[in-house]
Amino acid sequence: MHKTIPALLFAIVLSVSAQSQGTPLEHYIQTALESNIALQRQGLSYEKSLAALDEAKGMFFPRLSIQARYSVARGGRAFVIPIGDLMNPVYQNLNQLNSLAQATYPDYPTVPQYPVINNEEVNFLRETEQETVLRLQMPIFNQAILQNQRIRQNLAEAEKISVDVYRRELVKEVKVAYFNHAQTRQGVAILENALALVQENLRTSESLYQNHKVTLDVVYSAQAEAEGVEQQLAEAVKNEKTAKTYFNFLLNRDYDADIEQMPEETLAQSAVSLEEARNLAFRQREEFQQLNYYLAAQDRQIQLSKGSHLPQFNLQADYGIQGTRYEFNDDADFFLGSAVMSWNLFDRTTKAKVQQAKIEKLETENRKTELRQQVGLQVVNAFYDLEAARQRILKARAEVDAARQAFRLMNKKFAQGQANLVEFTKARTQLTNAEQSLSIARYGYQAKLAEFERATASYHF
Repeated sequence: MHKTIPALLFAIVLSVSAQSQGTPLEHYIQTALESNIALQRQGLSYEKSLAALDEAKGMFFPRLSIQARYSVARGGRAFVIPIGDLMNPVYQNLNQLNSLAQATYPDYPTVPQYPVINNEEVNFLRETEQETVLRLQMPIFNQAILQNQRIRQNLAEAEKISVDVYRRELVKEVKVAYFNHAQTRQGVAILENALALVQENLRTSESLYQNHKVTLDVVYSAQAEAEGVEQQLAEAVKNEKTAKTYFNFLLNRDYDADIEQMPEETLAQSAVSLEEARNLAFRQREEFQQLNYYLAAQDRQIQLSKGSHLPQFNLQADYGIQGTRYEFNDDADFFLGSAVMSWNLFDRTTKAKVQQAKIEKLETENRKTELRQQVGLQVVNAFYDLEAARQRILKARAEVDAARQAFRLMNKKFAQGQANLVEFTKARTQLTNAEQSLSIARYGYQAKLAEFERATASYHF
């Protein structure tokens, strides 16, 4: 009995969703998947991860930029050019030679005196200076860029699975809320029928009193019973409205929107062995695949940390103009092409970074092992909850049949004056309670079935 649910009441199927195609519930599930605000927020997180992946891919492409600088400088360091110290002795000798030559040779031409030259002092910074460059940069080999792109890709896939996990959880919540509302709605109907019975009993008691067949206390007792049922009905109506509000909240609809009910005969039924359920969960639960993507990203992180030992190669080309002012001529523009290599020969932190990445991977592997145990336990609990819910249906149905027969007989006896009000009230209360218990058991089974479906990830989107 613990391995399978008898086929007497339940058809053996692996997927409840296959039976609910085209039902109002399936329509509501699709509405929730399209409109739920929390799910939309999860989708935005996935889109954000895709944008980060695009950013990582963009680092493989060349980058073109314009860099401009215009400077105004005053003061600062200066350096002396010793022109006077170098040339003044030469000029003095030349002046003496010219003077002697003119005195010796009357026809020697007159040569002007060479002046005394001062040393030149030049500021290190020019008063005005500009440089405008159009720069093209292209990575040739960069391990960091390559591994970063792969890490972002794995993280984006993991974020996508987060959306799928929430979608599956949302389906479960919608189903549980739907059946909870159906149960409260049926509870209202049960109490409305009970109220009609006690009101009819009140009218009967009043008629018997008027005909002097019962005393006044019987009328008061019937009236008190009617008031008690009305109070129960008011509480049931409140519960039904609360359940409706929460269900419509999940669908992002107006709180008072009507909810279409499914006939009881179309409610889903399911059976699968415990071992099959566990294997199904291990194969289909998205959380395992999500951790696999995290493990792949952490493998890349380890490679990224190790990759700091490898050189990086880049190409760079600059074309621009420079000078003391903006002008375009042959002397102003320039071109500069570079092949740049960067190689970190020693970095003591690299080993520590690699060790940290390895430890993070071990932590994720431990989480995966723990998740397998948690999922297995969740499936076991959901399976036995479902089995217990099935047993409650059988017992509640038998109780309703017995209570209905008892009330039918008691009602006939009471109408004939062969039973008192206490006996009638007891039979009516037992019938009402039995019907409520059956309703709770029937829709409680559907809620447990939704939780079992969530645990095994058997709903197909």
